[in-house]
Amino acid sequence: MSYCQEKIEEFTHAIIPLLGDQLTWRWEDRFSAMLSEFSRNKKDKTLAALRQQFQHEWNKKTAKKAPQEIKEYLGPLIKLNKDQLILARPATDSTPAIIALWWPWGHGGTYSLRLAVLDSPYEYDESAQSDGKLLSRIKNMFA
Repeated sequence: MSYCQEKIEEFTHAIIPLLGDQLTWRWEDRFSAMLSEFSRNKKDKTLAALRQQFQHEWNKKTAKKAPQEIKEYLGPLIKLNKDQLILARPATDSTPAIIALWWPWGHGGTYSLRLAVLDSPYEYDESAQSDGKLLSRIKNMFA
């Protein structure tokens, strides 16, 4: 089930003020998401607020460990570039799972942040996430 614009706006409405009043939001048809574009000087405050609202995070190195539901939703966008992030918060009894896409632009002066609603809940596998961290620590010990 895909959500319509009104439902996506409703589900993201509670998150948007928590990310700071320095951002301006609009609907983006291309990705069926709420979109904010902002300058680099808002980056640190926005990312800190984002990380408080979203429990799970993937970057270029860890995106392959993202839940299958997120991979399917994003399709080719799951292949992240440097500094791009996918953040997610699981579904609750009253809201579906929501993802945030953190996209620095190539020149580094502008950032895009999209909030989208997943069509289905995702399963977060804690062991899959920590295995990579453990392997990384072991590799660093012998480097």
